[in-house]
Amino acid sequence: MDDVNFRVEETEIRALIGPNGAGKTTLANLITGRLRPTSGRVYFEGKEITFLPPHRRVRMGIVCTLQIPSVLRGLSVFENVLLALQRTELRRPLDFLRPNEEALRVRVCEVLETVGLGDTRAQLAGALPYGHQRLLELAMALALRPRLLVLDEPTQGLSPEEIAHWVALIRRVAQTTTILLIEHNLPVVLELAHRITVMDRGRILFEGTPREVEEEPTVQRVYLGAGG
Repeated sequence: MDDVNFRVEETEIRALIGPNGAGKTTLANLITGRLRPTSGRVYFEGKEITFLPPHRRVRMGIVCTLQIPSVLRGLSVFENVLLALQRTELRRPLDFLRPNEEALRVRVCEVLETVGLGDTRAQLAGALPYGHQRLLELAMALALRPRLLVLDEPTQGLSPEEIAHWVALIRRVAQTTTILLIEHNLPVVLELAHRITVMDRGRILFEGTPREVEEEPTVQRVYLGAGG
């Protein structure tokens, strides 16, 4: 990262785009705690979190999904979401108390219905099609009630129909959750994002609305591959 000053507003859908190696995932990892910065500071809702470990950030509401679905293939769809939720609940104060299992199960069912997997809860996660595995990972993230949801290439490898479902789903989630979207599918970015940050070689090249990004000559040369 080179002098990156990056801010996302509450309930904004902010897209982060750029060529491979631009630093998008590195920036996301600094926000989620997977990487520690060698300089600079990271803040969330006015509190410095620069050196907080990832699980502490999850408890604060910073949740991410990865480029490759990280589901447990040998467990059921329901068990995957329940396990993700239990891991977080048991890190809270008074974690020696038995968690409210019925409340956890209700929450799992709610998020599975939200993403459209309500009918698959008993299936093994490994038996799901790839697109449904991505939805399962999203359900695992939503179960944690994120305040900032970082989505890293969520539409990679999906069919046009699956992408359309994701776009509608992200819109619904964004009504109550801030979204940081790292995405190569430019039509998806232009359709969803309120603002777009363009990165190149570890620096922020340009920030603006979808229309401004489309019209910016430097972005066209570096990211869109236009001549000139």
